[in-house]
Amino acid sequence: MLIAIWTVTLLLGLLWSLASWGLHALLSMDPGPLGDLKPMIDQIPHAAVIEQWIPGWREMLQLAVDATQWALGWVGSAAPVIAWGIWAVGLALLVGTALVLTLVVRLIRRKPATPVAA
Repeated sequence: MLIAIWTVTLLLGLLWSLASWGLHALLSMDPGPLGDLKPMIDQIPHAAVIEQWIPGWREMLQLAVDATQWALGWVGSAAPVIAWGIWAVGLALLVGTALVLTLVVRLIRRKPATPVAA
């Protein structure tokens, strides 16, 4: 059981590291190319149908592109610190959970019965 706990913890730790690397790559990307999305909004197919279901969706989408571009420009310089911090907190939680589960397994595990001396 202990091997399973630590194997799962190792695999989740590897996935968490990959996700943190992806977060760093996303936060440190250049926000300039996001400006190229604005002309593409007018070329979305079936825009009239979308307009019937979600009025003002073009303006909301343009606002979302602007907000994303601003946020990436603002956060970009702090990307390494943010990614390392989130990675460290997540990995500490994973290892802490594995340690607690290990302690639970050790406490629940039956101890061998000692023979009674006559």
